[in-house]
Amino acid sequence: MFEGKKFWNVFCKVRINLLSSMEIRSKNDAKKEHVLRAASEVFARYGLDKSTLDDIGKRVGLNKASLYYYFKSKEDLFAAVVLAEMQAFMTDLKAKTLAYPDVRKQIRFFLTERIRRHGEVLHLTQISADARSEPLFEEIQQETRAGELAFLTGLFRKASADNALALTLPSSVLAERVFYLSEALKHQILHSAKSLLAGEIDFAPATEQMDFWLKTILR
Repeated sequence: MFEGKKFWNVFCKVRINLLSSMEIRSKNDAKKEHVLRAASEVFARYGLDKSTLDDIGKRVGLNKASLYYYFKSKEDLFAAVVLAEMQAFMTDLKAKTLAYPDVRKQIRFFLTERIRRHGEVLHLTQISADARSEPLFEEIQQETRAGELAFLTGLFRKASADNALALTLPSSVLAERVFYLSEALKHQILHSAKSLLAGEIDFAPATEQMDFWLKTILR
């Protein structure tokens, strides 16, 4: 198990690197993304503890020494994989949400779709039981939740301005309560699932429940 301080330091450094990479694209960036995709597959298949840099290097045609040019350690690479995949997932979900012209549809789509598509990032929460107990993984989850809540709060503010809400709660409070309702519905499905393999979990009952409650909240 990795020490919490070490994971925190890795998290901070990787976050800075990812933000910087959004501004400058190069061949090295493309190669790095290729490594990240390969690492994600390896981590998902073998778990964090049993995965090696040699396993990842073989998938991209690089030796372990070459991987150190892009990432300082397996922990560094793991952190980058989780951050990059969660960021890509949420960026895509938010873009598709805002494509709807009506804020009611935006709210319903965002909250039901984040449940339905959870299987796409399920492997990130199952990479390693040890990793889930570390500050790094918790920090990533907290940052992701904070971003989702901020986005959802913005949608509810817009809905309030459009007189599209049947409740008079503050937008931030309503967003938080509905968000954690969606989390509860999602985890209820995971708890009762016979298999946790991506594509084998039916989230339809949870999305239907979420949509039912949203119909009582939205005018």
